[in-house]
Amino acid sequence: MRIDKRSISRDAYRIVDTIQASGYEAYLVGGAVRDLLLDRQPKDYDISTDASPEDLRRVFGRRARIIGRRFRLVHVYSGGSVYEVSTFRRRPDLEERRGRDTDSGLMVWRDNCYGTVEQDARRRDFTVNALYFDPVPGDGRLVDFVGGLDDIKARRVQMIGDAAERLAEDPVRTIRACKLVGQYGFSLSSDLRNDIRSAAAALDKCANARLVEELFKILKKPHTCATFGAASDLGVLVHFFPELFASWSTQAGHVCRRILASRDAMLAEGSIYPSRVTGLAMLMIAALKEQLEPDWSQPLWVNDAGIDRFIYEWSRNFMRPYRLPKQVMAKIRDVLLMQPKMLRGRSRKRIRRHPEFKRSEDTFRV
Repeated sequence: MRIDKRSISRDAYRIVDTIQASGYEAYLVGGAVRDLLLDRQPKDYDISTDASPEDLRRVFGRRARIIGRRFRLVHVYSGGSVYEVSTFRRRPDLEERRGRDTDSGLMVWRDNCYGTVEQDARRRDFTVNALYFDPVPGDGRLVDFVGGLDDIKARRVQMIGDAAERLAEDPVRTIRACKLVGQYGFSLSSDLRNDIRSAAAALDKCANARLVEELFKILKKPHTCATFGAASDLGVLVHFFPELFASWSTQAGHVCRRILASRDAMLAEGSIYPSRVTGLAMLMIAALKEQLEPDWSQPLWVNDAGIDRFIYEWSRNFMRPYRLPKQVMAKIRDVLLMQPKMLRGRSRKRIRRHPEFKRSEDTFRV
């Protein structure tokens, strides 16, 4: 297994090269390296360095912006894209990670203890996510402290360190394990499966913003159906997305899985845009149809008076415990409202003028 440097984003390469030219270590890291080794084109590039956030501001000037409190990093803007650059970290001790007076100190609330590249690798979650690649010299240099390359070859998910402890540190890792299974077909040991099932209930302690970010990342990739399927099998979905789990094994859930599989295929071929609005609408449409028209021999439902308000409130309830911005929920409502109109071909000219027509059309095509 080797990485073809020609497949690396030029902007990501330039950022690494610029940091190194300023006297610091810098590597591509994590999912981008994993994808490059699997001959997949990364959607995002993360970069890790021994330069502090303040050092990076001095290197990149106005192109760099320091963000975050729990985990401080730098967004570097280049070529119309944003690249996340983080400083090497070590695992914080119990006192350093404590975020609340009543907290045991096991869950990591703060993670800004800087360290070496090896310490940074050993504090990461899974071995396949802890590979570092320096693209600058010759054919590039792969750095592997934890056996991640062997696990990628074996398509195996291994936690770095004690699995139960590492999952308790950050329960969002249970979702990331589901993504590795769903997106790459990686396998889990029976012990890790059991540890994930035990740790998943702690997702309710995580910040909603982090969980919504993970949800949007899942919807962005053409593996949504398999990822949610893995989350259901591993006991994660019931805590991550309760309303979706409630319908997952019903007739509506069966239809939802067919919809997601079709969406995944169309995303993979590039015929639809990976919109979070259409993704969420497609998660909802089967359950909403069952609510409004339980007869599955009938297509969709009839838009009676007042249905716009009902769908808006129903959609917000479906998203519990997450509260998305009102404008996002309004767009989802409009996409769902337009489906019966598109099915019946009514007022096509007026429909095409609607600001959500393109998202509605993608949803209808799927």
